[in-house]
Amino acid sequence: MRRERLLILLGTLIALIFFYVGLNKWLESKPESAPPPVVVKPTPPQPASPQQEGKPKEEAKVEEKKQTPPPEPQKQKEDLIAQKIQEEKTKEVQKTQERKNLTAQKQETREEVAKREKQAEKPKGEVKEYVIQIGAFSSKENADRALEKAKSMGYRGEIVNEDNFYKVRVRVKTDDPKKVLAKLKATFGGAIIKQ
Repeated sequence: MRRERLLILLGTLIALIFFYVGLNKWLESKPESAPPPVVVKPTPPQPASPQQEGKPKEEAKVEEKKQTPPPEPQKQKEDLIAQKIQEEKTKEVQKTQERKNLTAQKQETREEVAKREKQAEKPKGEVKEYVIQIGAFSSKENADRALEKAKSMGYRGEIVNEDNFYKVRVRVKTDDPKKVLAKLKATFGGAIIKQ
């Protein structure tokens, strides 16, 4: 049950990692959208008022020069716009760099998680000797056969007469008794740790 949960969690984690990597690739492959160009419309010349019609052309030209703003504010506006565009590009570059850094950090994190999982899978228990009972028989012949089978598998054991039964017990040195117990249960149909 625990192993199934671990497998489900691991599968979900892998699926999320693939989703994240795919999303990042998609975002990186998307063309960066530049801000639309700013079009500055020139100001149309002012129509001549009826008062100016009667004035000579020279005076009208002098007044026109007075009315048109100097070109410097226009240049300042263009400089401001160019500066804002440059700032936006810089921000985009910084965001892209941050995304790459985050991706690299998450990759390192994934590697660390994988290392921890591998270490968790390795048993860290110390090697101990366990006495495992692999059967209790009413006849001595059946107990002898079970003991011979266990010895052929490489275990050393003994038969103990207890409670009108011949109990076959083997001694095992291991750091993972559950694994050995599962193997013995599969072979003999049952096994319990006695010590």
